[in-house]
Amino acid sequence: MRTLVIGDIHGCYDELASLVEKFNPESRDRIFTVGDIINRGPFSGKCIEFVREMKITSVMGNHEHWYIKSWPFDDNSVESFNFRRLEIEEHLEWMKTLQYYIINDDFIIVHAGFDPAIAFKDNSRDVLVSVRTLEHTGAPWFDGYYGTKHIYFGHWAKLGLMFGKYVTALDTGCVYGNKLSGYIIEENRLIQVPAKKVYHSIYEDTFNPEKRQ
Repeated sequence: MRTLVIGDIHGCYDELASLVEKFNPESRDRIFTVGDIINRGPFSGKCIEFVREMKITSVMGNHEHWYIKSWPFDDNSVESFNFRRLEIEEHLEWMKTLQYYIINDDFIIVHAGFDPAIAFKDNSRDVLVSVRTLEHTGAPWFDGYYGTKHIYFGHWAKLGLMFGKYVTALDTGCVYGNKLSGYIIEENRLIQVPAKKVYHSIYEDTFNPEKRQ
């Protein structure tokens, strides 16, 4: 059995399909994503359909989290406009089933991270999908993590690919024209697919619901 963990997808369907094809999964293999399947890229609906069809397990990303919290998009905010145009309402109930973290025998998957000073289960959902640096230290959240279970996370495209002793960061900014990354745990092997194009500028602040927290 092999385990593949995929970084932030953001509607990049062609790259997602190519990455899974490159992995060439067999019946006993497992595939996870770190969340943010939707938004910013062109094919959010197709990505969700692919994830569901392939029985890929995803945790909740901040874009799914805010999609659910913003429903039914009846205000005039930029977030509501962007979510309406995705036309993925049929997948709303499925998105609501996504867990905010997965703790396995020897690894953890979470979208953004957590505050190691607090028990994992006691971190707020907003923190689990949005944290990068901790308010009380100003340092990256993972600087204070020394647990026995390795953590795989995304959410931080400007940080990019990072292999640490206790954590692995997998958001390599496919939607920004870089690459979609997947890590095969048992083989200690990275697989990547280059983005077909720049779908969204990493410098555009068109979706920042964190300001509403």
